[in-house]
Amino acid sequence: MADALPGNKYDITIKELFANSEEELVGFFASMRAEVIRHLNIEFPRVEIKRSDLILECRTEFGPAAVHLEFQSTNDGDIPFRMLRYATELQQKYRLPVYQILIYFGEREMTMADGLEYSFGPQNHLDYRYRAVDLGSISREEIKKTNNYTLYALLPLADRPRRRQHPEAFLRECVLDIMQASVTTEEKRKTLLRAEIFAGLYFEEKIIEQIFREVETMLNIEESAGYQRIFKKGVEKGIQQGMEKGMEKGRQDTLRENVLRLLHKKFKKIPRPYVDKIKSLDEYALGLILDNIFEINTLSDLEEYL
Repeated sequence: MADALPGNKYDITIKELFANSEEELVGFFASMRAEVIRHLNIEFPRVEIKRSDLILECRTEFGPAAVHLEFQSTNDGDIPFRMLRYATELQQKYRLPVYQILIYFGEREMTMADGLEYSFGPQNHLDYRYRAVDLGSISREEIKKTNNYTLYALLPLADRPRRRQHPEAFLRECVLDIMQASVTTEEKRKTLLRAEIFAGLYFEEKIIEQIFREVETMLNIEESAGYQRIFKKGVEKGIQQGMEKGMEKGRQDTLRENVLRLLHKKFKKIPRPYVDKIKSLDEYALGLILDNIFEINTLSDLEEYL
């Protein structure tokens, strides 16, 4: 897997995918009951371009708290310093105890520290800790035992050893678990859509297409409200991030991936000459396609941008 954040790959963050399901995330990763009261935020100077992933004011079994979930797809040696800064900013702004969870879902095993510690002289000490969870070390069965079907979307990110050894079989098992869940068809659609996006981090595109197309046909997943909302959100966020990143080559590659993926979703199949032309477009032209994606309803419409 390329070292890229999921937001950079699909322009959709875990925060957006799990909108209205935050209590399930907190309950699983923090191992405590929590009632979400509201979303919180902290702002750094614009020049620093720092953003935490998900911060919630919660009523927990231990009292009120600001719960901060930080999602990380690569091993970053500086993460303890960022987490500490988030903690102090939150404490200062909201005057609440801060409970922090680092959730890692990278391809490699997690090597990041879960805090900072030092002593200097008789009075200068720092002992700072947060909860660190390697999602790849959690078994598929452990997620299923929660009987919380919202969390089933995370199945493709779990069980790193099995996922590596038998990727196609493992992904099929994850999809089957979702299909057999005792929830409504609409909930299955929503969970499958989330799972497909997460699967894109590790599995080959042809495997994803083969496995998910089968169930999407059965459930008419593209007719669901969740699909339309996330599709539209992906477009909006892709445009926004494209503007922010300018001419950066990595961003251009990501824009190209987004354009192709969204067009494949819309047209099912794109003739090879069109794909080749899209791959040769610069960032400005790719941004135009994203900006007008809802007006591009035929291949003839698409030709205007190639």
